[in-house]
Amino acid sequence: MMLNQKSRTTSFVLTFLFGPLGLLYASWPAAIILGVIAFVTAVTLVGPAICWVLGMIIGDSATRKHNRGIEEFKALMSQGKDK
Repeated sequence: MMLNQKSRTTSFVLTFLFGPLGLLYASWPAAIILGVIAFVTAVTLVGPAICWVLGMIIGDSATRKHNRGIEEFKALMSQGKDK
């Protein structure tokens, strides 16, 4: 089984450059939700800016959570091999 960690740097760069669309790398449900919110609030320009910043924060958080989950899974699998 291949379990690959995601890069926090890649997540940051993608969300910095592409906003909610760059969030697809870390969390596609969050990307869809923030993308819709940014589109609906595009008239104000404040809404998309907030979504852009939230995308960077959520992207980093989702990447850390993903990587932590992989580490925990690997630890569980190695415990099972020891028995």
